[in-house]
Amino acid sequence: MRAPRWTPFAASPHALALGAFVLGACSTVAVQSAASEPPAEARPQNSETIAALPAPESPQPTVLPLPEAPMQISPNDMATIQHLARGQNAYLGRLVMKPGAAVPAHRDPTEEFIFVLEGQGTMTIEGETHEVEAGTAIYMPANAEVSFQNGDAQMIAVQVFAGPEPAAKYEAWAPVPQG
Repeated sequence: MRAPRWTPFAASPHALALGAFVLGACSTVAVQSAASEPPAEARPQNSETIAALPAPESPQPTVLPLPEAPMQISPNDMATIQHLARGQNAYLGRLVMKPGAAVPAHRDPTEEFIFVLEGQGTMTIEGETHEVEAGTAIYMPANAEVSFQNGDAQMIAVQVFAGPEPAAKYEAWAPVPQG
């Protein structure tokens, strides 16, 4: 069976539903945090790591303005991830990649969704290459081999993992001071 052709967001009702969910999540930027997490004034004002905010045992709804969301930068200084929400069953991040940046081939243990807000590039999923651009929704099954090559402009995307475990890879990235 041939994989579905990846088309711009407006072409697919499934992508439209995903986009509505992702955009709604981004606009509210609701964040689940552990009941044992220290109050806001006791938390560090810079982003330590995503590990500093463990997946909650008993999630408590909270709201986090985008400028206050912890951010980390890749070791090669080509990408940043802003941690928008992390719960027991999902992770939501805002990924920004510099022109020419690349994500090497890898596999994540959970499903992953990307919604491209700005920019364009080439996504490879299980050996099949897809050109993606702003307005494209991408679905990657659990354990699929994926890679990405960014184009010649900055790319901004919303990233959703079906489970917080894959976001642990960002622990190797350096914190970006807030403010």
